[in-house]
Parts: sequence; C-alpha cells; structure tokens
Amino acid sequence: MRVLITGFEPNDDGLNASESVVVSLRDNPTQELSQYLHYIDFKIMPGNTNGLRQVVDETLKVVSPDLCIGIGQARGYNRIALERMAKNLRYFVTLDRAGNAPKGEKVVPNAPIAYWNSLLEQDSLVSLLESRNIPARISNDCGTHLCNQIFYHFLHWRETRKSDMKVGFVHIPVLPEQVIKYWAESPFMPMEMTRQALSLIISRQIQMINSKLSAV
Repeated sequence: MRVLITGFEPNDDGLNASESVVVSLRDNPTQELSQYLHYIDFKIMPGNTNGLRQVVDETLKVVSPDLCIGIGQARGYNRIALERMAKNLRYFVTLDRAGNAPKGEKVVPNAPIAYWNSLLEQDSLVSLLESRNIPARISNDCGTHLCNQIFYHFLHWRETRKSDMKVGFVHIPVLPEQVIKYWAESPFMPMEMTRQALSLIISRQIQMINSKLSAV
C-alpha cells in the first residue's frame, strides 16, 4: 500500500493553506494518521501550469500509489469540499505562480472532457466529518485553475494506465492567518480542524482499500 498526498506551493501572497496543512500532517501527524505514516508520501506541487503534468507523471512513477488525494485551498469556502469530478479545461482568472493565465486550453489534448473521482464511498465521508462537527460537502465543480488541473492529471494517469489507483481531490478553506493578513472578509477554518478532517478522509480510505485487498 502506498499513498500520495499533495498540496500546492504559495501563489500570490506567500502562503497556501494546502501547503501549510500538508506539511503539518507530515511533520506532526494526527493520531489517526500516525499509524499509517509508513504508507504515505507527502509532496508539495509547483504552481506552474506548464510544468505541472511532468511533475505529476514523475511523482506517480516514483511513488506508484494505491491512493492519491490532492489538497487545494479555496478562498471563500467555509467547509471541506470533496470534489466529484475533474474537467479537461484550463481557464485561469488569476495568474499562476509563473505568471501564466491560459484562457480555455485543454489540460490534456485529445483526452476526455472530464473524469469522475475514484475514491471509495466518497459521499459517506461527508457524514463522517459532520459527525465530528466538521462542516463538509460534495462539490460538483473543481474550478478551472491548478486544483482542477492536477486532479485531471491524476485521473488521466489512472485511466491511460488502466490503474486501480483511487483518486480524489479536497478543497479546504483558507487559514485564520490568511484572513488576518490578506482577506478580511473570507470564511476560514482553523488549522487543527482542517488537519482532523483530512486525517479522517485519508485514514478511512486506507482502511477501506486495505479491507478490499484482504478480501481478495
């Protein structure tokens, strides 16, 4: 069993909630994750749309994960959002870290218009989080920026290699310090609540995958 968890490096303000939380889980794992650390690779991905696919491909070749979950920040969200699908479209309203802003280009030429996530029982994860008083929902739109792009790359890899890799993407609210420094009116979620939410999602997926493997 191998697991890949990714966040993004900061883009425009020197801080990205996904990087902060992923690094925090790597360096100071929660109780739920600590027993699975030997399974997990944590990686911070570049914020350059033009180089992202190569980094994704290289990372997946090295890690060869059974479970891959991307994490991205969503300014304006007030709850954890589990994404249902990724679409083959790049339309950037804001620049990426390298100053790129594609307007209507495909993520992968001559590829399907969209892919469904492949997590196990994703809808049940919302109930799990809410049972712990963590706001959560299923999202039907992952946007058209880097988060959607990396989600599409993960799923395209899975499809083209006929892999059974489970793939999902989770959008998280920004952190309190981002509200204080940059976005005074934005909703947010405390770091510890976000850490707990991701730990529950990751550990539950690992448990279900292990259960399926042991039943074979």
